[in-house]
Amino acid sequence: MSILGPDDLPNFVSTIDSLGGPGDPRVDEYWRGVVYQPKVRVDTRLDPFSREYYDAQIALYKEMSGRELDQSINEHTIFDKASHVRARNPYNHGDPGMLATQIVQLATAMRLARPKRGARLVDMGCGWGLSSELGAYLGLDVEAVDINRDFVSLVHDRSLRYGYDINAVHASFDSYQPSAPVDMFLFYECLHHAVEPWTLIERLASMLNPGGKVVACGEPINTHWWPHWGLRLDPMSVYCIHKHGWFESGWSQDFLVKCFERAHFNVEITDFPDPIGQFVVASKDEALGAKWLSRHAVIEGGELDGDYIVANASTSLIFNEPVGSGGAALLIPNFRPKDIQTKLRLGGGKAQDLTIPPGETRLPIERVEAGTALHFESETWRPSDEIGNLDYRNLAFHISGLIPEHSPA
Repeated sequence: MSILGPDDLPNFVSTIDSLGGPGDPRVDEYWRGVVYQPKVRVDTRLDPFSREYYDAQIALYKEMSGRELDQSINEHTIFDKASHVRARNPYNHGDPGMLATQIVQLATAMRLARPKRGARLVDMGCGWGLSSELGAYLGLDVEAVDINRDFVSLVHDRSLRYGYDINAVHASFDSYQPSAPVDMFLFYECLHHAVEPWTLIERLASMLNPGGKVVACGEPINTHWWPHWGLRLDPMSVYCIHKHGWFESGWSQDFLVKCFERAHFNVEITDFPDPIGQFVVASKDEALGAKWLSRHAVIEGGELDGDYIVANASTSLIFNEPVGSGGAALLIPNFRPKDIQTKLRLGGGKAQDLTIPPGETRLPIERVEAGTALHFESETWRPSDEIGNLDYRNLAFHISGLIPEHSPA
C-alpha cells in the first residue's frame, strides 16, 4: 500500500499521465494500492449542513487541488470539437459497450421519471450532450446547460447537424435561470460537482411546475469516505481534483435524501446492479407523502405500509421539525364504505370529536412546528369483514401525506 499526502500529488499525477492516463491498464495496476491521507481534518460530528463543516471540506479541496475553488475556470475540458460534431455520438466513443451502458443508465432514468411527451427538460451539466440528445429523441423540449462554453457550442452544433432542436445555454448550476417553468431537471454524472447541493436543490424547487421532478443518475452515493458528504478520496478522484481542479464530492444516501426533503420533495432512490447504479427521482408534489412523514415525524400506534401510514385505535404523529411557515393539511383516506368516528387531540389540548367520511379528508392544521403532536383515538374495522378483501387487520384509517402551506377553504 502506498500512502500519499498533499506534497506527493504532483508526482502522483505525472506518473499517471506517463503511464497513459486513466483507463490504461498500467494505471489501474499503479493505483490499486494507493491511499490518500489528508492533512486537513474534517470533524464528521459537525452538522453536515453547517458552515463549519462546509469550510472544512473547502479547505480539503484547496489542499488536494493546490488552488482556490473557481468552477468557472476549473470545470473545463479541452477537446477537438470538430471531430465530436461529426461523430455518430457526442463522445466520439470508441467503446460500444461503455456507450451502451451510459445509454441504458439514461434510458432507465427516463423510464423511472416517466416524463410526458413535450415536457420541458433541463439537462444540467450536459457535458458532451448525450443526455440532451436522448431527451430530444424521446420527444422532450430540451434545454442543455453547462459551465463550459465549448460543451455548449458542441451541443448547439450537433443539434443543428442532426436536427435535435436543443437549446444550449452557457451557465453554472448557481447562475442558471429558466425562461419558463421546468418539468424535469436531469443530472447525469454531474450533481456531485455542486458545492452546496442542498442550496441548489432549493433553487430548483422554485423553478419546477407542480409535480415537476429532479432526476439524478450516475452519481457517487456511498459512505466509503464520509458518513454525510465530502470530497471523494479514491485515486481517480484525487487525480481529477489535483490535475483539473474539479470538485469531486459524494454523499451518503441518507444525506442526499435529506437535501431533497428539506426542500419538500418526495424522494425515491432505486438501486440496480452495477454498472447501472442508483437512480434518484425527487418529485415536487402538492403533498409530502407517507414516507416523508415517517422520516420527519415520530409515529406511535400506526405503521408505514407502502404509500400509507395505517392508523390503529390509538395513533400519534409528533413532528420533529417545522413544515413550512403557514397552515398545513393532513391527507386522510378512508377506505371503509362508511364513516369512521375518532377523537382528535392537538398537543395537550382537549379532545374533539371528528367524523371521517369515505374517501379523502383534508384535515387542516393551523401550523406544524417542531413538537406539534396529533393524537387520534378511533374506532376500528376489519377490511376482510366489511369489503371482502384479504386484509384481516383491525385498523382505523390511512394517512397518505401532508400538504404544507395549505389554507383551509
